[in-house]
Amino acid sequence: METTERGTCRKFRFTDRAVEALPAHSADSKSTDQEYSDDIIPGMKVFVGISGKKTFHLRYRILGRKRCIRIGPFPSLSVKDARLRAHEFKAMIAKDIDPLTERETKAAVPTFEEFALNQYLPFAKTRKRSWAEDEQKIRKVFMPEFGSRRLSDITTRDIVAVHTKVRRDKAPATANRHLTLLARMMALAVQWGVLDKNPALGVKKFPENNARERYLKADEIARMLEALATWPNRSFAGLVKFLLVTGVRRGEAMSLTFDRVDLENGTIFLDKTKSGKTRTVLLNSLAIEVLREMETLRKGTHRYVFPGHCKDAPFVNPRRAFNLLCKKLKITDFHFHDLRHSFASLAVNAGASLYDVQKMLGHSSSQMTQRYSHLSDDSLRAAAETVATSITTGTH
Repeated sequence: METTERGTCRKFRFTDRAVEALPAHSADSKSTDQEYSDDIIPGMKVFVGISGKKTFHLRYRILGRKRCIRIGPFPSLSVKDARLRAHEFKAMIAKDIDPLTERETKAAVPTFEEFALNQYLPFAKTRKRSWAEDEQKIRKVFMPEFGSRRLSDITTRDIVAVHTKVRRDKAPATANRHLTLLARMMALAVQWGVLDKNPALGVKKFPENNARERYLKADEIARMLEALATWPNRSFAGLVKFLLVTGVRRGEAMSLTFDRVDLENGTIFLDKTKSGKTRTVLLNSLAIEVLREMETLRKGTHRYVFPGHCKDAPFVNPRRAFNLLCKKLKITDFHFHDLRHSFASLAVNAGASLYDVQKMLGHSSSQMTQRYSHLSDDSLRAAAETVATSITTGTH
């Protein structure tokens, strides 16, 4: 057996006690470490530095190349654990997989935080109007869970866990929006060559049974319009009435500027929609009436149709005033977005087809419009009953 100048065997059966007893490497030596070999696992070494620090390594040959990979430090890693890891590396080598290359590739994968802040969000800001909502989800929900972890270490089970965690406190739809964002981020990571596969694929969404079907009744509409006619804040009153008679989204109306209004042709042009696509809305007489009032009340060159208190700023956060309005009118369980549902129900009951409603609401597909299908059925049934009555009474 080869020995060092101090008489210690350079090759012996590693044990925790024997490795611990190894002396520090000589400070006079030209090499930085003294190397010892295990006689149980060929190629397994322990390097001892001048300070006495000991580290396990594995020397190996793959595809004609000599390589050396660090296993881990002693005593944080015992001899037994080091041998287990060395066996794992040897199993990879037997399959012509270089463990050192695999480690270097993995180390090059960014953490979730790095990917989210440096790659995904800059990309989203140029393509999504709702990028700020994405950033909020990422910082509040995903960062605490995945922030410092490498993207390649996030598993399907991890994604299911965070999806479930969000569901405990939020509605199914909210949890599903988080899952959609996470799946999109992982899909982009695959597309950009950061990941080999998307761990979010196959994760099932929660059933979304929280779709609201609250519509204003005829007497509620009458009371609301009567109250709005004398409401002190005319910008708020105009906004609420406009939403009810057009079915546009709150954000679409609040961001509407006068240069997008064409009263002569009875249209408005929306360039800030939920889908990101522009669309033109055909206006009815009540909507035109609201816009004419807003034009009359316009102060100077103020851009926004429904102005806020600040100079050249739109009306913001109307929820408090809306809750006060509903409370005054004793209209319960009614939210701002339900004005849009009310418009749709009125349209269907007036004989509009689901296709017409889809176009009026600006739905990108018919799936969202299907929630009003039962109203359409009721309208058809009423029309069919009218035919039956005509036949029975002979009034045809």
